[in-house]
Amino acid sequence: MTANNIGVDGPVAAAGAWLAGTSRALLVLACAGLAGCQASNLGEGLDASSSSISPVSSSTYGSGPVTVTMLLPTDAALRKKAADIADGAKLALDDLGAGQLRIDFQAFSSTSGQAASKVQAAAAAGSKLIIGPATNAEVSDIIARASPPRPPVLALVANNSAGGTHIWPLYGDAIDSALEGVGVAVAAKQNNIVVVHEAGFPAENLLRLREGIRLKGGTTIGFVPYPKSGANLSGAFAKGAAVFAKANTIVLLGGGEAIGQVIDILAAGEFGKSIATAIATSLIPEEIYKRPSAQGLMVAIPSTSDVSVISGRFKAKFGRAPSYDAAIGYDAIAIAAGLVRSGGAEAITVENLTSNQGFRAATGLFRFRPDGRVERRMVVHRIEDGGLKVIQDEGDGF
Repeated sequence: MTANNIGVDGPVAAAGAWLAGTSRALLVLACAGLAGCQASNLGEGLDASSSSISPVSSSTYGSGPVTVTMLLPTDAALRKKAADIADGAKLALDDLGAGQLRIDFQAFSSTSGQAASKVQAAAAAGSKLIIGPATNAEVSDIIARASPPRPPVLALVANNSAGGTHIWPLYGDAIDSALEGVGVAVAAKQNNIVVVHEAGFPAENLLRLREGIRLKGGTTIGFVPYPKSGANLSGAFAKGAAVFAKANTIVLLGGGEAIGQVIDILAAGEFGKSIATAIATSLIPEEIYKRPSAQGLMVAIPSTSDVSVISGRFKAKFGRAPSYDAAIGYDAIAIAAGLVRSGGAEAITVENLTSNQGFRAATGLFRFRPDGRVERRMVVHRIEDGGLKVIQDEGDGF
């Protein structure tokens, strides 16, 4: 099913012998930079400077009859993210929504406790869509104090399992990346899966991963934790020997100081001799790609190729290159503009937002699921000579 284009103009080959001393390939897929995991990495090659960025302020932009409200943080730590999102939104209105949309920017501290009241005020004023807020705590506040009926909410946060009714995240996360890899593994009949994770990894995300594995057609054999410190990793993996022995795929979660050692140990082939496929996430730092043990691994990242389509206009208007956050802001308004153009002023509905077709825009191909998740397709790469080589595109639809 081809996705709606809203805002911008085959099987994976074996990775080669990755495990030392064997001919088995270890297939690793990672999102390498999804916002909420390693947001700075996803924008590499784009502008990362914040020296000239001013805090956002409450204002309006555009004069169309359909109002969209954006809730943006004034916190110093989130200043660049907020400014980039706001400027991306303004560019999208200029490109796609002029004469149709009006953006009501509401700027306030993420710790002020105003998120729910801002949503309620926007609903009372007739806003058709809420974009924001930018922290999970504020999303929880909306869930607790601003339940429907209210406009749909596209939150500026990463996927999580604690979403609320008619609230969707705009950013994917490491679990989304892992599940993209699971789909590839299951298609290759590598469907018995062990999850290796840092001790203390959020339980709700492990549950979401288990459920996602089931929906992809895989079976979770078990979970093997390892210490974040990297102390006695071999001992930690030895405790999971029985689980490793039943699996043919690893999902590898974690990206702290120990992750390089974890990859080296697993690459040596001491554990999981039946495992032919492994799936990692954006939590693995990109410098790991330079390690000899990482050559031949697979990496899946969300597409940023379409960001270039808005880059020239964004830079001309705002004096800097667009970041991934700017592209998120652009896409949020592009969604609203596309729905209004095709269906009129009342077209921004839950039913239309959760269309199975999904949307294709500056941040690639994505769709909002009825259970409150965002599903993003990714581009699969192989690590070669410390870099990434594309081997599979994200496709045309879901």
